[in-house]
Amino acid sequence: MNRGFTLIEMVTVIGIFAILGGSLLFIDMNSFRGDSFRAERDSLITSLQTARAESLNNVNQSKHGVFIESSGYTIFETQSDYTNRDSSKDNKVLTTYDIEVSSCTETPCAIIFDQLSGNSVDATTTLRDIQRSVTVDIKINHEGAIWY
Repeated sequence: MNRGFTLIEMVTVIGIFAILGGSLLFIDMNSFRGDSFRAERDSLITSLQTARAESLNNVNQSKHGVFIESSGYTIFETQSDYTNRDSSKDNKVLTTYDIEVSSCTETPCAIIFDQLSGNSVDATTTLRDIQRSVTVDIKINHEGAIWY
């Protein structure tokens, strides 16, 4: 009596494992991309919260803000606007995932918080995940509250 597996049984089992492994790899990569995009969104929100906190605390008796672009975010301080800032005090946060700033209320896309109050103009910035075509809106109201 011969015992063991036939070649057809072995190929069938290996094929099933290959299909399962391939589908899990696809699901895992999509999950990784989603996590990376959420990390970029959170990085921008943290930058906005940092700038608002520095304005509320009146650091260097200046307004603080965030300049938003696809390559990263710049936390800056100014007396008036982004173009008249002291660039030696900039704090650049680079993105690590491909995003696109597809809309921004202000041009250039700089959100500035008033010193002591943290107030800002109403602004909406839309980030788009280039690889997955997912978007997220980040809204700042006139009181400086940040929603996403």
